[in-house]
Amino acid sequence: MRPLVLITLAALALPLSLAPRAQADPIEFLHALDNSPLEFKYRTDQTLSEAVEGFYQSGENPYVGDEEALKAGKKVYKKLCQACHLPDGSGRIGPSLDDDKWKYERTDTDIGRFEIIYGGGAGSMQAFGRRIDQDELLKVMAYIDTFRE
Repeated sequence: MRPLVLITLAALALPLSLAPRAQADPIEFLHALDNSPLEFKYRTDQTLSEAVEGFYQSGENPYVGDEEALKAGKKVYKKLCQACHLPDGSGRIGPSLDDDKWKYERTDTDIGRFEIIYGGGAGSMQAFGRRIDQDELLKVMAYIDTFRE
């Protein structure tokens, strides 16, 4: 057999966990209102945590279920979010966060929720990317997810 054929056969015999992974397309973050690319221009002095860097790659919030992150997210939520969304997330000025009904279809995903919290939305939903670091934003998202459990 030719060496290339042997290498190919050997690669096929590898368990999937050891086989080389194909690179996924990078996630494109979009503004909730007009679908334009979301620019990460707020708080440029922040250091991006490993959790944020991982989120950029996977689109999945690494803080879901992390008790320490949930406590931190709850503190930020109480300070910045509950006036509009109420302590239990049932909504007042802002929409309810405790059900599966979303004003923008993409907010049914971690990426979509990140986009609208970071970049803002319609009405009084300001761009919180101006006020909190992206790591804190992911923690708030993890806390908000507890409203639908």
